[in-house]
Amino acid sequence: MTASVPDDAPRWLEPWSLDEGADRARALFAESFGGEPDAIVSAPGRLTIVGDHTDYSEGLTLATVTTHRTFVAARRREDQALRVVTAQGENVRGPGIRWEGALGSLDPADEGWPSRVAGVVWALGERGYQATGLDLAIDSCLPTSAGLGSSAALSAAVARALDSVWGLALDTEAGAIELAEACWESENIFVGFPCGRLDTHTVLRCADGEAVLLDFSEIPPGLTRYPLYFPDYGMRLLLIDTGKRDPGWRESYGRRSRDAALAASTLGVRSLRALADSPDAIAKVRAISDPTVHRRARHIVTEDLRVRETVAELAGLGPAHDRFTEIGALMFTSHRSLRSDYGASTPELDIAVEGAVEAGALGARLAGAGFGGCAVALVRATQLDVVARRVDALFDMYAIPRPRYLLV
Repeated sequence: MTASVPDDAPRWLEPWSLDEGADRARALFAESFGGEPDAIVSAPGRLTIVGDHTDYSEGLTLATVTTHRTFVAARRREDQALRVVTAQGENVRGPGIRWEGALGSLDPADEGWPSRVAGVVWALGERGYQATGLDLAIDSCLPTSAGLGSSAALSAAVARALDSVWGLALDTEAGAIELAEACWESENIFVGFPCGRLDTHTVLRCADGEAVLLDFSEIPPGLTRYPLYFPDYGMRLLLIDTGKRDPGWRESYGRRSRDAALAASTLGVRSLRALADSPDAIAKVRAISDPTVHRRARHIVTEDLRVRETVAELAGLGPAHDRFTEIGALMFTSHRSLRSDYGASTPELDIAVEGAVEAGALGARLAGAGFGGCAVALVRATQLDVVARRVDALFDMYAIPRPRYLLV
């Protein structure tokens, strides 16, 4: 008998094991298409530790991957047909659980989740890889609209499936970069959403249990790996999924990207990263007369500095507690900048962050682009339940539906 969970207990969203995820994708494939797939692959979500809204300004980001993943079962076809099913089809924008298309008529105007699948097929075809028809079945335990790169996880898992069934031999570091660039082209050109390279390069190049420093002043972005040893010292990254995202978040993201470009143009530099590398960067930002553009630039420049400081603490040799305390403080400062200078927070995210810190988290911040979704907190493993219950209590006090919790 399964023990009942008290009504007032925090709601935890557990990840699937690799075997469970593969079994789910295989079962969906058999139910939808019959027979066995040729391959089953997966890709994780992206979690930013610090460094958001910096990638499209050629900046720096420190990121890792989630334990929650998207799984794809795939089989090659000998015709031009694309048949795709997703177990999440009723909960995301699109035509439902099933979509069918053809290689010769991929349409960027198709809305919703099919555009992410078709876009990857298109992008790899544009890069010269020989395409054939496909049957794809998709299932995921990664929450959508949570700021965890669920679209990138879908694109990356599809890309890995195509690599396997088309025999592209891209299961190398260089191949991962190729797939990440194809997924970025799918999003920016085919889907038409102007985003940076953070999500695709993180989910396809970062391994479990590590953090990656991505330098977007290069194309493809440079990457340095660091062990993410928080669990070895009794620390965890707690994700707080508020379950709510501003429906206009894409438009808000686009405006921020344009503000960043305007700030760079105003200051006569190619990007704000060039400014961040100068010793008097903050003083130069003050010269921007438009108050909104000034605030956007200030966030990006100071966020790049916070990334450098966080990496220095992560790789440092001082007492672990002192370094983790400083990383937590940098996370919290990042959140305040994203809230005040970038306008990317929401009341729910602010409550989650402030509640976590009040309950003993070393630091917390919104995760990803913001405008809703998840917050992430650096928490001692022994205090996870205390922090979750405090956040739940604050959500109850403000009559907001309680969040769900995930761990990294």
